[in-house]
Amino acid sequence: MKENWIIDILRSKGFKVTPQRIALIDTTSKAGHASVEQIYKSMKDGFPAISLTTIYKIIGIFLHNEIIKEIHIAGKKKIYEIKKSPHAHHVCAVCGRISDIYIDTKDLVGQIKSKGYETTSPAIYCYGICPDCRK
Repeated sequence: MKENWIIDILRSKGFKVTPQRIALIDTTSKAGHASVEQIYKSMKDGFPAISLTTIYKIIGIFLHNEIIKEIHIAGKKKIYEIKKSPHAHHVCAVCGRISDIYIDTKDLVGQIKSKGYETTSPAIYCYGICPDCRK
């Protein structure tokens, strides 16, 4: 079954496994980065009766329980992704694509801590031109 990993996440957090919760995680995972509206539009076909309010409620619960993460890109709506290992986001100035760049943030967090700061949620955003748009 393709969604076993999703069921494992939900159960590990003590959640009831519902088709809507599975679909929201699956949709967000496949999209990589998605707005509430994109998630809603994608889920509407499989769940015609689902409301935008329900999507917001599920997202709120998943944010609180660290299943998904909200990312903030200047000038864009809030975007969500499945919580993963530490990474930076590269935002293409031409096409707007957001790409994950996996990096080790331990050194950065260590340097920040050495200056007396506590970092609870490091977020790195890089802006430039993606490889496709550079062609």
